[in-house]
Amino acid sequence: MKLVKHFISGFVLLFASIILFSCHLDDFNLNKLANPVDIIPEVYAPLVYGTFTVANLVPLPVPANSTPIPIGGIELPLVVSKSGTSFSSAAIDSVYLITHISNNTPCAMEFDLSFLNSATGPSIGKIYSSGKIPANTPDFEVLPLFGLDRTDQDNLQSATFIKLDFRLFPSTTPSTYGVVKLTSFAFNISFYAPVHIQKL
Repeated sequence: MKLVKHFISGFVLLFASIILFSCHLDDFNLNKLANPVDIIPEVYAPLVYGTFTVANLVPLPVPANSTPIPIGGIELPLVVSKSGTSFSSAAIDSVYLITHISNNTPCAMEFDLSFLNSATGPSIGKIYSSGKIPANTPDFEVLPLFGLDRTDQDNLQSATFIKLDFRLFPSTTPSTYGVVKLTSFAFNISFYAPVHIQKL
């Protein structure tokens, strides 16, 4: 019985020594966990997305099937409804638009993005340009991200439509409109915003 007591006492002493000398008490400073300055969560939400066959966005006048894609490109305007996006908060200083394009056409592509109050009205605020997107690219992220300051955020909030003016340009292998119109592209535009908890 005495041996068992000595064994238990020795085990308890060894365990207490390990706990006491192997831990840094600073690691358990709970005040560090309560500092809201160190906590900056990020909010992500979709804005607009879709997949379109080129023929669905017919330029005017409609080119003949045998018409080669001109050096200046073919304009493909698209206006989409902006449905219920809201992110107004004192804790959000900046909003960034993340844009992914899957260009399944044999043409290089670019687009301009702007906000509208009506489907046929003038743009409000800035116009954001993507730069060139290579032909036959399955997933292309437009960089740098489109940054929206407070004024841009207000413009997006008040807008009821988003306008995307796509342009297709000939690649190294010339293509006719008849070939290109059967191909498609997809886009996905979402926003993300860092949320500064200490401002809430």
